[in-house]
Amino acid sequence: MKRISAVLILGIVICACIGAGCISPSEPGAGTGKETPPGDQGDGNTPASSVARDELYFVTEEYPPYNYVEDGMIQGIGVDLLRGVIRRMDSTVSSDNIRVLPWSRAYEIAQKENNTAIFATVRLPEREDLFKWAGPLGSERKVIFADTNSGIVITGPGDLDRYRIGVVRDDAAYTQLLALGVDPSNLVAMGTVPALLSLMEEGAIDLWCYGDLAGRYYARTVTGDPSYYKVVYTLDSEDLYYAFNKNTSDETVGAFQGALDTLRYEPDATGITEYQRIVYRYTGVSCLPDSGITAEQVTGLVNLTAGCIEEDAPGTLARINAGEDPFWDRNNRALYVFVYDTDVTIVAEADNPRLIGVSMKGKTDVAGTPFRDLLTQAALSEGSGWVDYVWMVPEENGIYEKSAYCRLVEGSDGNRYIVVSGMYTPCDDRGAK
Repeated sequence: MKRISAVLILGIVICACIGAGCISPSEPGAGTGKETPPGDQGDGNTPASSVARDELYFVTEEYPPYNYVEDGMIQGIGVDLLRGVIRRMDSTVSSDNIRVLPWSRAYEIAQKENNTAIFATVRLPEREDLFKWAGPLGSERKVIFADTNSGIVITGPGDLDRYRIGVVRDDAAYTQLLALGVDPSNLVAMGTVPALLSLMEEGAIDLWCYGDLAGRYYARTVTGDPSYYKVVYTLDSEDLYYAFNKNTSDETVGAFQGALDTLRYEPDATGITEYQRIVYRYTGVSCLPDSGITAEQVTGLVNLTAGCIEEDAPGTLARINAGEDPFWDRNNRALYVFVYDTDVTIVAEADNPRLIGVSMKGKTDVAGTPFRDLLTQAALSEGSGWVDYVWMVPEENGIYEKSAYCRLVEGSDGNRYIVVSGMYTPCDDRGAK
């Protein structure tokens, strides 16, 4: 009963926040004299109207760590990225035009209100023509949670139909489960995650489906233990986007996309992108259960590249910068090569050509490790070696443990180069090299 009460109390608090707007003090409608944000219709049940607006407004839900309210302020990965994008746009958009609502309500408003966008949204085929899209801002992995002591084991989609599964109304999980062949009669839709957890406690459902990180957040908030519910099945990973009302101008969406790309891929003077800092702030450092890349593949790619540079340095560097295979593996795009000169300046980079010609001396990863200097030192002093650091997985959320292998080589042009490739360290292999 204590845990049921906790769920109910959390639900009441969230509802109270929603009723109060759950907005920062500077949001329109909170004493600024500006127009009330879209969808503020009093009781929340009045249909949204299609009204032309001069400013962009954003609607979202409680979905930590991407977007959530804490101490009366909306924050999270998606929110901080949004504010960073807005700072880079030549626009009058206010970064405080953000409203937290139940997901189904926010989804309705974004379709009906001009100059409104919803985030963070899975870009499903059936949603493609409903919005204009900017992103991705990361990726989302829906999972099936069960009580740790339930003994439930899911070996494939066919097992899911044996259970009652809770989902959040209008969440992408509902569509994904239907696509797996789950009978709609076995799906129970509720408005919030706390409501689903209450049903779990009552025994009204056996499983619940939600995003991995967000689900663990709610588990911790309600039970005090993020691992109280275990993951028994993982759905496909999907990209997350900002979805704009279709009447939003292409120019606005294009400018938003360009600013997001800059924030994600262009490092500042310290060598870190703002995107990395934001994700690290909310998720810290993780390890991957399986990186999909072996140490043998990494050393093999470095040795292959070194041999090519010895034979034709200019041609090989050009091929790397063009992202050609095998210097950027088409089957696993996290396996690629990059090359420094002895002054720690990038001369070739298959994954991010924006970095070519940039000096990385003294620059660190987001956790403060000067890994490029360490790679250069290892190559110059030992000829080759491994260095550990943390980095992003291309096109996914999170900062992960990574290890890179380096080798010193003399090119056909007489210059010395440090050839490097890396792998995300599997959780079971940490410290194995």
